[in-house]
Amino acid sequence: MSRLLCTHCKFSLTTCLCEDISQLKNSIKVIILQHPSEIKVTKNTARLLSLSLTQCEIKVGESESDFTSILDLPIQTTALLYPDKTALLLDDSTTNISQFSKTLTHLIVLDGTWKKAYKIMQMTPSLNAFQKVSFKEIPKNRYRIRKAPRLDSLSTLEAVAHSLALIESIDPQPLYTMLESLNKKQTQFMPEHVKARYQPI
Repeated sequence: MSRLLCTHCKFSLTTCLCEDISQLKNSIKVIILQHPSEIKVTKNTARLLSLSLTQCEIKVGESESDFTSILDLPIQTTALLYPDKTALLLDDSTTNISQFSKTLTHLIVLDGTWKKAYKIMQMTPSLNAFQKVSFKEIPKNRYRIRKAPRLDSLSTLEAVAHSLALIESIDPQPLYTMLESLNKKQTQFMPEHVKARYQPI
């Protein structure tokens, strides 16, 4: 028997996050390219971003043919959030990154595991037309309920929250508060010995 889902946030009725969602007005449009395998993941955070940010859109796919609309984005003022040796570091306090950030109108973010994100990059060559951006220092991971193989892993929500804080000085706390609610509600019915694995270190 399938679980009953909230019609708004799409989480189960027992873990509904509607009361925790805050609307944040962002100027830069966030475009999330979501791998199809993430759609049914109950711990996925991209959906929460689309409900919280005034400028956010999710496109599902894994290859060039799925993301043809990105060809219409302005190359000079669109950035791709992706770790790469050519990436500009958003938290690098240089004049160049400051000036670049002020020109941005769109931020592309890949939603999926590292392996799936890499696959999207390989199968969507047009992404290479955009300037890649990343972080010099990765903030502490607050997303405790989904394990990742890399220490520098962030959930999509965390990556976008940190990016918007650096690019347009948005206070990311409402997004982090929502993420903490997700942590708590997803672990509330776990046995104590299992829940202990997901406690903050």
